[in-house]
Amino acid sequence: MTRSNTTLIIAAALLFGCESRTPEGLGPAAPAATTVAMDFYNKPLPEIPLPNDVATRYDATSATGRRINASLVAPTEFEKKARASIDGLDGWGTYAPITIPFTAPIDVYSVRDRHCIYEPRLPSPAGFEEPDEGAEVCVFDPDQSDDAVYLVNVDRDSDEFGRVHHLDVGHGNYPIILEDLDAYWDNDPRDWLLSVFMDEEDEDLNGDGILQPEEDTDSDGVLDVPNYFPGMNPPRDDLKARADALMSFYDRETRTLVVRPMMPLRERTTYAVLVTRRILDEGGEPVGSPFRIINHESQTADLKPLLDVMPEGLAVPDIAFAFTFSTQTIESGWKALRDGLYGHGVQAHLAERFPAEIATLEPVRDAGYFDGMTRPTILPNEHWAKGAYGLLSSQLLGSSTDSLTYKMSMEHQPFIDYHVVGSFDSPQLFERYDEEGHLLPLDEQIWPEDLETKPVHTRGERVHFWLAMPRKEVSVRGEGKPVPVVILGHGYGSQRFEALEFAPYFAKLGIATLAIDCVSHGIGINEEERKEVQDILSALGLKSFMEAILTDRAFDQNGDSVTDSGADFWTGYMFHTRDVVRQSALDYMQLVRVFQSFDGTRRWNFDIDGDGEDELAGDFDADGVVDVGLGSLFTMTGGSLGGIMTAVVGSVEPAITVAAPLVGGGGLADIGNRSLQGGVREAVVLRAMGPVFWGNLAGDSDVLELGTVVPDLNDDARELFGSISGVQPGDTLRVTNLRTGESGCGLVQDSGRVRAAVGCNIGDPITLNIYGGAVMAPGDGCELLEDAELVGTLDTFEDDVVFQGRVYRAGTPLRSVAEGLGKRRSTPGLRRFLYLAQHVLDPADPGVLTEFMLRRPFTYAGTGEQTGTHMMAVTTLGDMNVPASGGVNLARSAGLVDFLNTDSRWGKTPNQVLLETGVYEAVHTLGRYHDVSGAPVHLDVENFSQGIDPWLDDIPRLDEPVRLVGEDAFCDDSGPYAKLPCGVSGLMLPHTSLTGKHGFDFPGQWIEQGRARCENECTEEQTEDNDDPCGCENLEVFDIGTFIFHTLGRYLASGGAEWNVDLCNGTGDCGDMPEPLKWRDDPTSDAFNLDELK
Repeated sequence: MTRSNTTLIIAAALLFGCESRTPEGLGPAAPAATTVAMDFYNKPLPEIPLPNDVATRYDATSATGRRINASLVAPTEFEKKARASIDGLDGWGTYAPITIPFTAPIDVYSVRDRHCIYEPRLPSPAGFEEPDEGAEVCVFDPDQSDDAVYLVNVDRDSDEFGRVHHLDVGHGNYPIILEDLDAYWDNDPRDWLLSVFMDEEDEDLNGDGILQPEEDTDSDGVLDVPNYFPGMNPPRDDLKARADALMSFYDRETRTLVVRPMMPLRERTTYAVLVTRRILDEGGEPVGSPFRIINHESQTADLKPLLDVMPEGLAVPDIAFAFTFSTQTIESGWKALRDGLYGHGVQAHLAERFPAEIATLEPVRDAGYFDGMTRPTILPNEHWAKGAYGLLSSQLLGSSTDSLTYKMSMEHQPFIDYHVVGSFDSPQLFERYDEEGHLLPLDEQIWPEDLETKPVHTRGERVHFWLAMPRKEVSVRGEGKPVPVVILGHGYGSQRFEALEFAPYFAKLGIATLAIDCVSHGIGINEEERKEVQDILSALGLKSFMEAILTDRAFDQNGDSVTDSGADFWTGYMFHTRDVVRQSALDYMQLVRVFQSFDGTRRWNFDIDGDGEDELAGDFDADGVVDVGLGSLFTMTGGSLGGIMTAVVGSVEPAITVAAPLVGGGGLADIGNRSLQGGVREAVVLRAMGPVFWGNLAGDSDVLELGTVVPDLNDDARELFGSISGVQPGDTLRVTNLRTGESGCGLVQDSGRVRAAVGCNIGDPITLNIYGGAVMAPGDGCELLEDAELVGTLDTFEDDVVFQGRVYRAGTPLRSVAEGLGKRRSTPGLRRFLYLAQHVLDPADPGVLTEFMLRRPFTYAGTGEQTGTHMMAVTTLGDMNVPASGGVNLARSAGLVDFLNTDSRWGKTPNQVLLETGVYEAVHTLGRYHDVSGAPVHLDVENFSQGIDPWLDDIPRLDEPVRLVGEDAFCDDSGPYAKLPCGVSGLMLPHTSLTGKHGFDFPGQWIEQGRARCENECTEEQTEDNDDPCGCENLEVFDIGTFIFHTLGRYLASGGAEWNVDLCNGTGDCGDMPEPLKWRDDPTSDAFNLDELK
């Protein structure tokens, strides 16, 4: 008997057993025409509210006493393995959507109006008024006494027992709007939709309410209707009106309500979702329960505590239906692993197998090139910056050494003393290869569950670090003390030497910069580029340095002999993505452990200067003093992926006292669903949508060329299969997986384009058929009408196809070259997959973990250390690579964005201001704000530049800047925050581009832009005596890169005490910055001749 059948039988027994017994519940159910749906027999998946403990099973080995009970029956190995892994989870997510299906349509306003206060939108800045000034918007209502849906902690063992959690019910905290609408691959019939979640097409062309084959333009077998609010029908070219009309909290097709907790829930805790009779169906009648009682009988015991903590204004008779769900392990897994690194608890073996030691210090200067060299493991910055840096920048990276950015970097380079490259061994909790040495599928490269109770099997991996040390003149090294250190996380697809751009600016403030590569990351260069680097560095005596920097964690993942940096990091393989984030965080924890072991007394196994004696551990330059170690202030920052890792590590690593995530985000599934970051969409969304099969009519002919687009790691690849003749617009393409019997259909559009998708394993036999006209019958199975006439078939490869090392010969049966789920855009199947992903990702999600920084620190039982970190979160306006909503949600989870209390500056909560000003949405193309020319732009909500950036007075700026910063939780003596001194924490939202930008320009770029604008607009005539009549060459311009580096550097150097956003940080004329240092002619005791630099 399969598990799916067992589950159905048990459910049926619970639902329909012994009719003579009156079921026991929380209360009797009132009769209702429309009820919450609870259909265990629905195909392809049961139709029940989720998350739901009805869909779990008892397991005494689980920390929660249960596991999710996922059916293991699935058409593809991809889905089957995902379900098997879900089956091992000990509970549901703490930050994921809650979905509640109904048996008939509901009145959406009966829900919406009870969770909203309708108020006028925040006025636009003077001079930039918009046409919808004063329009009413739904404002989050903190009063829960008349809500339609409740989420209540009903776990008596929880210290939050009885808490009623605030919910987002389409308020905009989890937006679904896209910026790049038509980027979801070839021949998308819905390439104009604003999201991948909800449809906007009205297919009922004749208004009869019945789907005709020719009306089914996306070939999903459903008569699609726009998922707009009732009565709204905006024109297609009005993006703003469409965005306002589109419902994110209710899906018309499946009659499903979608709500989200505003803050992460507790781990291993039981919650009740209360659907009230205040929700009405379209006939105006209250909704009800699918049973004679208001809950599933198996959940009565878990719901009983609700009677003691009933939300204010609610009584049992007001409840239409109640269900419970229990959350999974979150922080307890981190506790077990981190304690294990330090020799405590069930994972104590990690400490012995992976000691806190440096494994190698790599030579970084070539023996024989530098006369009398005695310390080959340190690279004085003069040797790097005055030669190699400029040559590599110009010849390999295409950067101009004449640019102001390069010149400003070179002005700061003398603040760096030397560079070191070394390595350490770190425990890896998933295997890469099978016993025969073959690379495992990504969905098998995952961590085990139950980290708190079962010792983990590990393998070791050597992780290389790079360290840049500040000069003694500007750091406490001059006093014989270890310097503060900032761990710098790199971006997605990048590597540790990204930190080279930051290090000079941090060194100026006396901070050392330390970086490692995240899992699978490294320098992704080809052999030609490698040789060019080698030629440059060898000529400068730095071939050893090249070998050190090119030793990393990246490898060829698809057999094309090219290194693929980070290609398996963000993927549709949810568990692998969860665990590469956690693994990278564990590597950072080991890095901290290694460096904190430099206690000033222990010696390591390295004789740095060749005098026959090993140095003190942490004395990298052999001057008898520890440079960085146990006495150092440890901080962390980084951008993009580096921002995400900063948030994760800063949340769970006690040694990190200041964290500054730059353009990171929380709600990883939400980020993946909207991101336009190169590689993320391909690796995540295409894996769910594909394999996509496309067809194009060649010119005016009737020959349809057919092929596929599939993920190639974190890119997409197109392969041509062959062609079918005799095809006309309006014909039907049917792709059938011959192994499963499942099919996907598409209509050939007037443009001659067609697209279909079907779930496949790699190598599944497939056939592509064309039928005359629109012949797809209603329904989800791509069934054909009885009179469908076959036009042609393609079932063999017409030419050889080579993909990821596999060769498909011409004339052999047609096969899928990649695996995928085959889900169509904006359909229930895709939505379910994307919603489910958040449940899986939660243990690694910054949106879940950042509460451990400030709101709710926890203590490691083994070491007695407590989490807790001052945080400067930086999210740039209009970022859609890591969508800005993720950055705000990360900060809100940490308690830095108030959504409950009105701020007198605006008469609204700070969170509501961010909603109304488009900060969450982050899509300028909607046209919520415009510049003086009428072009859509983002509103500058911070105005750090005070109007002297390159855009001057051309753009709207918020009259009352948000400035979401203040004294943080460590200033509260009565709270559980014993770890750190008082500091400040907050969210910074810099305006870095008119149309939105992921990150910010480096120092100097805005100055050049501002001065170029000055020259272009100068109307004064140049003269022989004055070639700069408008003073453009020395024009003072606010420079965002300079501002961020100075503000961030001050915050890190002060241990989170100084949040300085004075204008001078952006103009570079603050009086308290160190004076520039000069290059040293003899930076070490080694002979050093600048003339030798070629």
